[in-house]
Amino acid sequence: MAGDQRDPDALRVHFGLELRRRRHRAKLSQNELAKALGCTPQWICQLEKADKTVSEQTALDLDTYFKTDGWDQDEGHFHRIYQTVRRAGRRRVLRPSFDDYREQEGKAIGIRCLAAQIIPGLLQTESYAYALMGECEPAETLEARVAVRMERQEILRRDKAPEAMFVLDESVLRRPVGGDQVMADQIDHLISMAQRPNIQVLVMPFTRVTPLALGGGFILLNFATEADLMYVEAGGISQLIESRDVLFEAGVHFTLVMGEALSKAESIEFMSQAREGYL
Repeated sequence: MAGDQRDPDALRVHFGLELRRRRHRAKLSQNELAKALGCTPQWICQLEKADKTVSEQTALDLDTYFKTDGWDQDEGHFHRIYQTVRRAGRRRVLRPSFDDYREQEGKAIGIRCLAAQIIPGLLQTESYAYALMGECEPAETLEARVAVRMERQEILRRDKAPEAMFVLDESVLRRPVGGDQVMADQIDHLISMAQRPNIQVLVMPFTRVTPLALGGGFILLNFATEADLMYVEAGGISQLIESRDVLFEAGVHFTLVMGEALSKAESIEFMSQAREGYL
């Protein structure tokens, strides 16, 4: 299965084969297993043929019934396969380069982000993320994308969290994504995050006309031992950049924009005033 770890369809087939193998070893018919689990034989048949989406509860029930290794701690064999299916399904709805970026982001010791249009994903509330993506995504895809975005944010709360610096153009505070309540809650979240010791959230107001701040957003990742990376995304296209020359210029760009932005205290006050406009 090593070569299929990113393919949710292949993983569902693997789940079905494992179920059939366990059932045969236990000398159970589909009818007998269905009766024991309180479901229909057709359901068991569809799981074994990979015709049904695997639910977490189904995986847990199978682990409990077959007493697979770790079943009593919700870490049984079928639940582990389910989790792999779930991760692979989420990767499928992501841009290939963003999946690569997300992996690198988790290893970074420093993150610098210039946000020119919307609140950065690492700082979004769940409601803001749903509102931002909700009009253009099917429900299943939307749920997966939002879940990935919320999981990413854990890196800012973990032990040895990266040092993160965000410069937000004023427009991200004025654009009413999701309506008044969503934006008020989002700005509350920004202020809360800005008060964490490892995070800076600075605002570039409209009154400071800095050409560099009008050139679009990007993210710079810094690592302890590996070469730095830059991530850019626009118009449905995303890219990871390794060029040292481009990274140097982007680093200078970010430093200059950060120098023109409001201070930490000024930015928090500015965000508080912006929030009042949504009340």
